[in-house]
Amino acid sequence: MNRKVFACFLIVAIYIELSDNASLSIYEQKKYKSLIEGQGLYSADDDVEILTNNNFKKIIYGQKNAWIVEFYNSWCGFCQRFAPSWKSLAKDIKDWKNIIKVGAIDCSDDDNSALCRNFEIMAYPTLKYFHENYIEDSKHLGADVTKGTDMGEHKNYLIKHMILEQENKRGLDFPTLLPYKHSNILHLFDSNVNAKYVFLVIDKPESMLGPQLSLDFNAYKEICVRYATTENEALTKKFKIQSYPFMTVLTDSNTSHDFNGQLKSREDFRTAIIEYVNPSLVIKKNDDSGLFTGKWVNAEVPDIGSLIEAISKKQLRDKVKKMGNVVFQADLESALRYSLKHEIGTTKDIFGEKLDALKAYFSVLIKYFPFGIQGKAFLEELLDLLKDKVSLDGATIVEVVNKYDTEAANVFSSKHQWIACDGSTSEKRGYPCGLWMLFHFLTVEASEKTNMPKEVLHAMKGYIKNYFGCADCSRHFQEMAVSRDLEGVTSANSAILWLWMAHNTVNKRLSGDVSEDPEFPKVQFPSATNCPKCRLGTNWDYNEVLKYLKIMYNSLNIRYIGADSRVMHPGVIQKNMTTSVLQQMDASYF
Repeated sequence: MNRKVFACFLIVAIYIELSDNASLSIYEQKKYKSLIEGQGLYSADDDVEILTNNNFKKIIYGQKNAWIVEFYNSWCGFCQRFAPSWKSLAKDIKDWKNIIKVGAIDCSDDDNSALCRNFEIMAYPTLKYFHENYIEDSKHLGADVTKGTDMGEHKNYLIKHMILEQENKRGLDFPTLLPYKHSNILHLFDSNVNAKYVFLVIDKPESMLGPQLSLDFNAYKEICVRYATTENEALTKKFKIQSYPFMTVLTDSNTSHDFNGQLKSREDFRTAIIEYVNPSLVIKKNDDSGLFTGKWVNAEVPDIGSLIEAISKKQLRDKVKKMGNVVFQADLESALRYSLKHEIGTTKDIFGEKLDALKAYFSVLIKYFPFGIQGKAFLEELLDLLKDKVSLDGATIVEVVNKYDTEAANVFSSKHQWIACDGSTSEKRGYPCGLWMLFHFLTVEASEKTNMPKEVLHAMKGYIKNYFGCADCSRHFQEMAVSRDLEGVTSANSAILWLWMAHNTVNKRLSGDVSEDPEFPKVQFPSATNCPKCRLGTNWDYNEVLKYLKIMYNSLNIRYIGADSRVMHPGVIQKNMTTSVLQQMDASYF
């Protein structure tokens, strides 16, 4: 063997050995995937710090800087609408990162759910503020911060909280954010002895311009920005101010300059400050393309396994679409699993109304959820946990669920996956779709077995109010329960139609919304294609709609793609339905 051949052989051998010893565990792969590629609604390209169960404690606790963190759920429509403004806030205040940083954590991720439960996150999105040198303790859960409707409001609420921090003797590394109360400007240097330039901004009391500028220049030791309000009448009279906002500058050599009437926006003030201190430091705005005419493109070849999986999922989605409105056991089980682990399971203290709502939810599940013998026993054990209890921790529920969520337990017939509720991307459809499907199914099942028409609707209302993670969605549903007279339901049939009406109301409201999946537009259901008899021109034939819903959500119509039907019905051979409507649903699939 010559030297070249031997060298090549040696290199290949070393490569193989290194490859064998360099494999990452699934846990490590998920960890680095989130750090490099992002997680949920945020990517590594955003100015938002991606927080996970792996890095949260190290990043948040004991740090010199403070944090403002969004706890969110990637499937939550409100969170999806909220994310762009949160990204904008992070970009807008990135000059403040030495004193406060912006982060986000996806509570819908399995790895993060326990952490979100420990922080008692009850609705999404929730904003929490963690002051500097924050300590890890069961009593230290961060301070709630009010959400705004856009980036500007987010920033104003954050600044107000930071001002409150200084009033409470924290935020010691912040620039002074409290208003200047003296009538003599010479006191401006009292607490800013290292500054060469002190800029004083005077504006109306509700304005956040002054505090913003203080934070914008916090890293410049020679520059200090203070603010006063028009309530400081001595100052307003001294400068004979004609219009607001107003700014003056005092230097360490006792020279001064007024900018009265010249400046309007925050950017005007920032530029004026830099020009005054050193004109050569003025940073001109770039266009959206930045300094470069192009950018690097990742030419990495996609993983063939991931590519095949994506194609297979797309093919399955296309087939399911052709089936029409069909219920899958895998979707029902995934909705239940997520509900138990990520919503109930992340609730730290369950008592009072929450406990009553949970009992009602478990009660209807025991009666109507399509489980086999072992599944019914599992649900009964969950309900038994609540007996004679004044309160309990959601983690207790998760322990029981995990015990039964194994192949050997013969409770769940499928892994966690979405079939009819699978979206075109991971944050689309999924759990909200599955939860609607679950409660539709329960109302139809209840219509065959009970004389309590509002039983399922009351359980749903209690669940949505106390456990559903999307706060905006929960509020809308509670309002709809009143405006659409849920309490006026008097029969099992009207309960089915009430929920159908409610679902279509939500579809109409969310049509065209950012949360809408472009592959599954929010249309009125059922479509004229799937149920021609349900339409009377532009109106509905409610009797035909009722018939359709009773067939669609009937337990005999459940499909077991992705599930093992033997878990539900051991020893029973499953047969396809033969009714004309169901044949129409399945013709293109089977």
